[in-house]
Amino acid sequence: MQRKGFIIALLLIISQVSSWAHGSWEQHADDMYEVLGLERNEKLTDWMRFVSSVLIDNNNADCAFSDNGEPFDFYLYLKEKYKDFQCKHRLLFHWGYNSRPWSLYLQNKVEGYGWSDATIQAFQADLIAEQKRRNSYANNYTENVFGFAHGGKEARVARVIISVVYDVHLLGDYEPDNTDLDGLQDLGSVVGDIINNINALDKQNGSVLCKQLKKISQDSNCGVQEKAALLMSLLKDNFGDFLRTAEDGNIAKHLNKQGFFFVDQSADKPRFEKNAVDKNQAGAKDRGKSSKDGLGLGMVIFFSLLILVVLLVLLFKK
Repeated sequence: MQRKGFIIALLLIISQVSSWAHGSWEQHADDMYEVLGLERNEKLTDWMRFVSSVLIDNNNADCAFSDNGEPFDFYLYLKEKYKDFQCKHRLLFHWGYNSRPWSLYLQNKVEGYGWSDATIQAFQADLIAEQKRRNSYANNYTENVFGFAHGGKEARVARVIISVVYDVHLLGDYEPDNTDLDGLQDLGSVVGDIINNINALDKQNGSVLCKQLKKISQDSNCGVQEKAALLMSLLKDNFGDFLRTAEDGNIAKHLNKQGFFFVDQSADKPRFEKNAVDKNQAGAKDRGKSSKDGLGLGMVIFFSLLILVVLLVLLFKK
């Protein structure tokens, strides 16, 4: 009986392998580094860990978001205040930095509880207040990390940077190595936010990149996860160069003074020529499918074969 139970457990593991995706903040940080185009830096890595692990994936206690320095468990707060409420972590904080903290999944969930309109409005108000509180802390942290002023033009640049990496995390959760998309912000909204942020920094120099992002987002021949892989590849190929050259290179100069350097700082690197970006998109489709799907499929095959070998040994063991 023990052997039979063990075999069943292994079979259940096989069924879950394909749903593993960006299982750690390090994988999201890798994406963020490639998109920003910056060299690895301990301070930057700690900030990326905060964005992924605390700002987005942690719906439980964290001192960072407490006004009095004590841990505050927002999820526990919601469960105690609203009868019957419970959810998985994906339904909270995966709404995007600038987006309304709501989703169709949350809408369906609260309607299923039979709450009154007043209760639903109060619940939504709590989410908005929590998003504001978290964003306020995140803004201050980001400004400190990158040495930006806590107001004016520099604070706007800081908000753009943290908003984009927030969206990069969401794109990572959307990619083909994941089978669970419940609770994620609408992909079109994620792309729209990235485009708005590019325009906020340097609309003229980011226009071609924005067009390419929009083109992929509206491609009816691609599924949502394939789009996410294409979008991520396009950003990895182009956003870092855009950031390096935005505002006549003034952002890059500021970052350099703060100890943050771009991987490729060559002055003669071509900027956003249309044919270059089109070429990136064409290659992105293959890379998006082969690298992401290939990696995810390869992991599935590896673990599945390993588990099957163990099963065979157990079944034929005398």
